Amino acid sequence: MAQLVYIIVSDEVLLQQEACDKIIASIAQNNELDRQIVDVGKSFNWDEMIYASQSLSLFAQAQLFDIRFSSVPDTQAKKVLVELTSHANEDNRYLIRLPLLLKKQLSAKWFKSLSQVASVEVIYPPNSNQYQYWIMQRAKNESVQLEADAALLLAEQTEGNLLAASQAINKLAILYPSQAIGLDRLTAVISDSSRYSVFQCCDQALLGNGEKAVRILNSVKQESLHPILVLSALSRSVRICSQVSQAKQKNQSADSILNQNRVWGDTKLAINKATQSLPLVLFQKILIRFAFLDRMIKGQEKGDIWREMESCLWLLSGKRIWNAK
Repeated sequence: MAQLVYIIVSDEVLLQQEACDKIIASIAQNNELDRQIVDVGKSFNWDEMIYASQSLSLFAQAQLFDIRFSSVPDTQAKKVLVELTSHANEDNRYLIRLPLLLKKQLSAKWFKSLSQVASVEVIYPPNSNQYQYWIMQRAKNESVQLEADAALLLAEQTEGNLLAASQAINKLAILYPSQAIGLDRLTAVISDSSRYSVFQCCDQALLGNGEKAVRILNSVKQESLHPILVLSALSRSVRICSQVSQAKQKNQSADSILNQNRVWGDTKLAINKATQSLPLVLFQKILIRFAFLDRMIKGQEKGDIWREMESCLWLLSGKRIWNAK
């Protein structure tokens, strides 16, 4: 019997997306697929979701409901998920994307109920000791002959950011197909791209360098990088800033939070500096704004996404645009 329900649990956007892409491709291979993307936010109307699941697609053999959560499902969402997936069939399949859950959440009654009918994959990012090996394996999968010292340098430069490392490897694959890549070639690539890397945007803003952050953002825009990747990177940094700021308000050490999120080097310095000079409420308001921008990218809201992200960078650099009091 074909699998009808899939659950992918992870905080790593890249790994979660790739795992979901494989599932979607596998289902589409044997079915004419009508995929319904369902972004679950606050005040989500579950009645519409239930109605859609009961309606047969007129144009495809099967419907795949791609249900995406940015936070742990609330009580109503848990109840609806259990109910929907218990009635999954060949015409109505479910792919559920969840953020990383705590051990007690994975063993909760609602998740156990889902697990009984679903294929569950919990994806953890590589820790600092595994990260260089992850880069080596990633390069091998892309047919990039990355030498060990080059892999170590790339690990140090990307500081645990899987998406940044993946983009660098993709660029190496284009520039040096079937060629060994040592320190010299890697250095040329990362020094060239670091001026434009989205992962530098937030660091520069948090350090107070608003103009430089915006210049990098504009360069990224010119390179036609999809805005969802930019927003994902910015959201990660601001979310960590919020967590660190809360810890500092409680006179707790921020190091454990930074280590858990694999924040090292320049990014660690930038976050510490920003959380000393900017209020917690600013980070919280920007995260709320990012949720709006996410809907904008998906066509659910109107606006200029690049101008919006630029405004957020100015705010993070200390420039007053909104009243954060």
